[in-house]
Amino acid sequence: MLNKRIIPILYIAILMMLSELSIAAPPLPFSAFYNARFQGFKADAEISLTQLNDSDYVAYTTIKIRLFGATVSTIRELSEFDWHDDAPRPHHYEYIQSGIGGRSRTADFDWQSNLAIATVRNQSVELKLDDGTLDELSMYTYLKQELNKGYNDIYFPLVRRNTIEEYHYRIVGEEDVATESGIFSAIKVERIRENSDRLTQLWFAKNHDMLLVKLFQRAPDGDEFEISLRSAQINGEIVLPD
Repeated sequence: MLNKRIIPILYIAILMMLSELSIAAPPLPFSAFYNARFQGFKADAEISLTQLNDSDYVAYTTIKIRLFGATVSTIRELSEFDWHDDAPRPHHYEYIQSGIGGRSRTADFDWQSNLAIATVRNQSVELKLDDGTLDELSMYTYLKQELNKGYNDIYFPLVRRNTIEEYHYRIVGEEDVATESGIFSAIKVERIRENSDRLTQLWFAKNHDMLLVKLFQRAPDGDEFEISLRSAQINGEIVLPD
């Protein structure tokens, strides 16, 4: 008969093993280049994540919209965050669009006071932060992390322009995605919205640290935005298709 003293020890060990299974490794640095189209225009897109030290990261995106071969508008995003409690904790976010449709916005996070200052068109508001609040770019690192943990439904608060919104994403299936770089086995994720015709879908490569290989958005007015992977490196290694 199993010693009664051993049973609690085994129980604790099993719980510790299960808890470790839900903790994914910190994100790997990467750079990815995409073919894109935006409201009928051709575009180039780049997304990257740089690790500065053991806990600090910077994420970048750049979208260059072209007309007759010339760049007519450039959108740049930046997110500075640290890795805290197995998730990104943002400190600074900025969005800058130059050329046609020029505009900008920023968000600065103060976790000691649990406040964020969001600035849109030079008008600033103070927002109360809850634990786990993200910005519009660090959210992609969080999505990848939760997918690596095996979650089907992912919820988080996010500073969106000058408000905080609750976001909900859900796995809707798995697909083989054809890109210029090749075919990838991907997890398809969709943002869940209530009372909205806006559609956002993302495809993450299962075998490549959940690298974003495709994104599709359609606005209620019919305007569409899509990116598809052209080439990528993860942790310095070239990403090859499945």
